[in-house]
Amino acid sequence: MDGEVKISIDKEKFNQDGKWDGLKGYITNTNLTKDQIIENYGHLWKIEKAFRMSKHDLKIRPIYHRLQRRIEAHITINFVAIRFIKN
Repeated sequence: MDGEVKISIDKEKFNQDGKWDGLKGYITNTNLTKDQIIENYGHLWKIEKAFRMSKHDLKIRPIYHRLQRRIEAHITINFVAIRFIKN
């Protein structure tokens, strides 16, 4: 940046924005109750961890199957194999 730079803070907007601090919103298309939605969101890290594990630790890629039943069988076989190896 060249030249003089002026910075200002709109204190009114800053204070209005501060009213939302600590609040979290959820948007969903499900029929779950608000308590169920919040509880399920709290378990999201478990789902993300499972996907990371299935892609990385199990080394199940590539999957050349097209039918869901065969994909699930492929993943199950890899999961069982890794459990035997780690025990």
